[in-house]
Amino acid sequence: MNNCDYCVQHHFSGFSRLLNNDEKANQFFECIKNDSLETYFDDHYLCGIIYARKITQDPVSITEQDIDDLRSVGFSEGEILEINQVTSYFNYVNRMVVGLGVTTEGDIIGLSPNNSDDPKNWSHQ
Repeated sequence: MNNCDYCVQHHFSGFSRLLNNDEKANQFFECIKNDSLETYFDDHYLCGIIYARKITQDPVSITEQDIDDLRSVGFSEGEILEINQVTSYFNYVNRMVVGLGVTTEGDIIGLSPNNSDDPKNWSHQ
């Protein structure tokens, strides 16, 4: 959504490790890459993703209708707030990474920032 190669590589690697199903992870990635999310997600999750995309790409276009759409597919007020906060935080971090020219050179892709020596440690302490 925001063209941050570093972020895509790290998050997809971590996602794949946690999912523990390479076929399903690759199918998910192809849907994102080809912008065919409706083939992978039901209306509930798809609506949340569309909202997250708007926050990422064109936040000033968000209207009360977007929030009503989220409610209509079953998101609670707290869940809507969480989608907004998590998306906004990731956008903040992505812009820092891109703005600083961070690359994956020398990184072990997909590790938690708290323990870069142990690929099995995913705790955030």
